[in-house]
Amino acid sequence: MNEDDHDIIIDEEEDPDVLVPAEALRMPPEDKSIKKLKKGVFNKEWLNLIEYQPFLKEYKPDPSQATCIVCNQQFSLYYRGKSDIDNHMKTKKHQNNMKSFDVNRQLITKTIKPSKEKDEVAAAEGVLVYHGVKHGHSYLAQQCTTNVCKAIFSSSSIANNLSSARTKSTCIALNVLAPCFTYTLLDDLKQSYYYSLMYDASNKGNMKVYPFCVQFLSTTGVKKGIIDLIDDAEETALKIFSNARKLIIDNDLDINGLSALGADNTNVNVGENHSVFSLFNDEFPDLIKGKINVVKRI
Repeated sequence: MNEDDHDIIIDEEEDPDVLVPAEALRMPPEDKSIKKLKKGVFNKEWLNLIEYQPFLKEYKPDPSQATCIVCNQQFSLYYRGKSDIDNHMKTKKHQNNMKSFDVNRQLITKTIKPSKEKDEVAAAEGVLVYHGVKHGHSYLAQQCTTNVCKAIFSSSSIANNLSSARTKSTCIALNVLAPCFTYTLLDDLKQSYYYSLMYDASNKGNMKVYPFCVQFLSTTGVKKGIIDLIDDAEETALKIFSNARKLIIDNDLDINGLSALGADNTNVNVGENHSVFSLFNDEFPDLIKGKINVVKRI
């Protein structure tokens, strides 16, 4: 054996690749990457822990972050996961904010006492706004209705305390009634699993709004309703597909439960080549394209 051969043998023994066990070589390379991805993702079970309940909240735009409602900020969970929450709890800023947060919460619960009359006034205002929205009344007419109620029921303290004019009626409809009915609809939808999604473009002045509706079978029968209105000026197949997919993901719906997709003006955006149908068909190869002719009665 010459000197060159001896050098080659030494290099092979020092090569770390030779020392790797055969079982490790058979393992798929994706396993380690999957573990790394799962490490820094928010876990909803943390919200049930007593030590985290006062301040911890999920940050939906980024699952690798969490929100502290006491500090009013987001912090990263990417590297240590649950340990990052414990480290945030130990910071001086968080501890000082927790002290003031507890004091303010005690002041609110002790000073603000429930009033039956105020609750009845709030309920009456909510009913009036709901009645106006259901029958398509404007918010200007809502103020007139309130004044009529005060004149007719002048002896009622509830009617005299009504103050649902245009601005307040708008806030009640947008911030109270709409979220309540949407959450109720989504809760029933998640129990049903299978659903159909329908959309259409609606022009309101210089705005192009896409109302997305769902229809599903619940324990009480067939239900349908609007879950979102998306403002998007681009009426392209790609934008419609991305908006529909984002809506499904943002509302924690299972995209595999989508059993049907309904749309208007299908000759433009639901054709064979680069359409809403073809984009959905890329994810669901078993998708079947149908056609329904709707006859409108005059």
